[in-house]
Amino acid sequence: MINFILVFIVCLALVMSIFIGIYALFRTQSYKRSYFLLMQVMIIVYLFGYLLELTSTNSGEAYTAVKVVYLGAYFIPVFAFFFLADYCNIKINLFFVKIPMVVLALVPFLVMATSKFHNFLYFTYSSAKEFGQPLGFTPGTVYSLIHSYPLACMVASMVILIYQLKKWADKYRIQLYLFLVCIAIPFLAEMVSWVIIVAGLYSHYIYVTPYSMAIMSFFLYLGVMRFNVFEIISMATITAIDHIREGFILVDESNNYLSSNPTTAMMFPGVTKLRKGESIFLAADWPEAIKNAASTSVDFSLTGETARYFTASVSPIYNNRKVLMAKIILFKETTDSVNLMKELESAAYIDSLTGLYNRKHFTELAFVDIERALRLDQSIYAAMLDLDFFKQVNDTYGHAAGDMVLKSTAGIIRQTIRSYDLLCRYGGEEFVLLLTALDEVEAYKLVERIRENMEHSAIMYEEDEIRITCSIGLAEFLETDTLDSAVKKADEALYAAKNSGRNRVKIHSEL
Repeated sequence: MINFILVFIVCLALVMSIFIGIYALFRTQSYKRSYFLLMQVMIIVYLFGYLLELTSTNSGEAYTAVKVVYLGAYFIPVFAFFFLADYCNIKINLFFVKIPMVVLALVPFLVMATSKFHNFLYFTYSSAKEFGQPLGFTPGTVYSLIHSYPLACMVASMVILIYQLKKWADKYRIQLYLFLVCIAIPFLAEMVSWVIIVAGLYSHYIYVTPYSMAIMSFFLYLGVMRFNVFEIISMATITAIDHIREGFILVDESNNYLSSNPTTAMMFPGVTKLRKGESIFLAADWPEAIKNAASTSVDFSLTGETARYFTASVSPIYNNRKVLMAKIILFKETTDSVNLMKELESAAYIDSLTGLYNRKHFTELAFVDIERALRLDQSIYAAMLDLDFFKQVNDTYGHAAGDMVLKSTAGIIRQTIRSYDLLCRYGGEEFVLLLTALDEVEAYKLVERIRENMEHSAIMYEEDEIRITCSIGLAEFLETDTLDSAVKKADEALYAAKNSGRNRVKIHSEL
């Protein structure tokens, strides 16, 4: 009766393990399932070997079955350790850790398969079916040493899980607790078995470790089916993500942080400081612009020492039932592209030396201002400014000094006029203004202030102080005028100002 119950329990655990393995193989997409599947295969081998042992008819068959048990038993904790380290993103060296651990796990099976005298593991063995233990035995000289290896692997796995508990948020700790239970149950069962055998009480003892697998399989079932322990991401994708230039962040359906790639750490260092399962919005540098983004692309900028520009795209991940499981957020820094576009736009509209509008863009904007002023019945004045004796500056100090004078002139004019007055570098040392909503007296006072500010300004070039004046022509824009004709009248007034001795303002209507 005891043997029948034990066979039933082992069969139940075997069926559950096969189901979990098949489910993980075909229903999960995580690269982290590889070691999990190897662990499940070894569990199946272990349980199958023990089932053969329970159903054996003599000690020879039982001993053959034990060889199968040993093949699975020592690889289960090894692959469990590899899986949990991988699951917790802990890197383990292949040549110095993984390969030696696999080799050590193979040693007990080789000893069992090649030793006929039981000098290492068993001194003697015999049938003991009346106690539900097909194989009674006397431990060999290295029995305890060899059996300490899987226990050490399980301890290492539990240490990893306990260490990770403080690094993961509450929502995802349940997964770690499940794995911790799955390791702790067979660990305790194996410890009990080991202590009993070392104490010499094994003659009336039922080997409980295989039955602990049934309980462990139940918790594994919960982890895989209920708590989705495998993340939706493939090994190829992980490799690609680690090397792409875009920032990659994986969050769950509630915007809780799951993982990210190295590029993200450079873009948003605060994100990588989050614990797994913490809200992504808790990151100190998380962009406000995408807090409500669901499935879209968003352009945003971050200010600091220099402005940085980004494009963020949010892509939802759904399961087979069309239920939202996670989101992928990709960040692409577009600072270089944005700056290039600004430079191209600037080149098209802005005079590179003075930073003022160029003649072409001034003309485009002037048409809009003129149309608005005419519609509102406002007066319009065009003014042309030319630097006096500018050629002497270039001849005396050089063109670099001349460029500095032109930039200083642009700054003086800009500081004097109103923010909405149009100003451009018309060509050479000539500047043109378009003034609206001013009568003739007000327009004259404005350009006269420009002339005075120019006259009283000193421009330092190296160790020299350069002083320069300007002449200005002012003309009213009449209903019969065009922009070109108004500027031409201002030019005529400017010519009159120069002929009158320079450093003065002339109004066209007074010529």
